[in-house]
Amino acid sequence: MQFISQDDLTFNINNKALKYCTKVSNTNLEVIKFAGINSNILRKVIQYCEIHQDDVSIPQISRPFKSNLIYDIVNFKDANFITSIDFQEISQIIQAAELLGIDTLVDLSCVYIALKIRGKSSEKIKLLFKANKPQTDEEDQRQRDIDDSAKGQRIQIFD
Repeated sequence: MQFISQDDLTFNINNKALKYCTKVSNTNLEVIKFAGINSNILRKVIQYCEIHQDDVSIPQISRPFKSNLIYDIVNFKDANFITSIDFQEISQIIQAAELLGIDTLVDLSCVYIALKIRGKSSEKIKLLFKANKPQTDEEDQRQRDIDDSAKGQRIQIFD
């Protein structure tokens, strides 16, 4: 199957990796265009699936957390994957994983966020989410417009 990002880059995903994309894996489609997922995010989501392509299943994350370290909570592959992603991209990863039905990636991303904000003040949490992201009001509005338009039409299907 081929996935096309909102910036028109095409990615091939093999059937072994595709099995984790539960919302599209059982279709007979050959090409799917994602209007709301940029190529950088789509590449990382596919990479997550490829990391697990030979696994029978991806282990569920145990709760409550027995540690504040991601490496103590999830397997090594997942910990390496999620810590390699820029924190500012995590929300986009969650949105893409939700759209594709990759629940384990949603869970992994949420656990990583929870660990990052655990025990921090609201001011430190705000800084964490705004770090390395100085935006003008115009940039904020542009991003809201992009997000709103993507909500209306997330997937385009081609036979």
